[in-house]
Amino acid sequence: MAYICNLGNRILNKTFSSMNHTAFTCGIATFLLCLAISCNLHAQELKISDYSSLKPEDYTNITLPPLDVLFENAKQGAVYKLADVEEQLQQRMLKKEKRAWLGFFSLRGSYQYGMFGNDATYSDVTTPIINTYTTAAQNSYNVGGGINIPLDALFDLSARVKRQKLNIRSAELQKEMKFDEMKKEIIILYATATAQLNVLKLRSEAIILANAQYAITEKDFTNGTIDSAVLSIEKGRQSSALEAFESSRSELNKSLMILEVITHTPILK
Repeated sequence: MAYICNLGNRILNKTFSSMNHTAFTCGIATFLLCLAISCNLHAQELKISDYSSLKPEDYTNITLPPLDVLFENAKQGAVYKLADVEEQLQQRMLKKEKRAWLGFFSLRGSYQYGMFGNDATYSDVTTPIINTYTTAAQNSYNVGGGINIPLDALFDLSARVKRQKLNIRSAELQKEMKFDEMKKEIIILYATATAQLNVLKLRSEAIILANAQYAITEKDFTNGTIDSAVLSIEKGRQSSALEAFESSRSELNKSLMILEVITHTPILK
């Protein structure tokens, strides 16, 4: 009597790769994040000029840059860059739409490699128990493809491209609108700062004259040629001139700093 006891077969398979490509897709969120990081890495650090240390006579040397320069430099601002990123995004989406037909096709492939093991025991009435264990390498692969063409998607291919071109045009117009709004704001600040600068120069001269007049009046008071009432009047005039100057300087400094922020252009040399 003989019998064979097969304890089992063991197969150790390891799949190295598997691919199922159905369509070309574009990660919008990832793209925006990459562009934001790229813009952040290449953006120049904005530094606002320190106007607090300026003396009254320093304002006479301030000259505003030409408007064309301010308009061009304003493109470095976040508002314009955001509109530009949106336009670039729509441009890349157009490329995706032009390749939408690739979604009708799919490719599949896989490769497998493993070790096949067989552990067996044999015995009969005259033969002692014999254990055997064998192994062998095995590999296999397969490649396939498929076609799936929905009619609604097929007839919508050209319309998708046209819609995306309209989205691009919309993004371009949005960028132009943002730039026009920026230019209007720059013009208002430019005109305000120019007027305030002219007024400040006049009030700076008024301070110089008021200080000189007060010094003369104070000297006359010391010499006894005038009384304290005249000295008090000149002191009031000096204080009024200084107060008017400080008020104008505060408004001018505010306008110039806002102008620097919007245009990314330093005003002080």
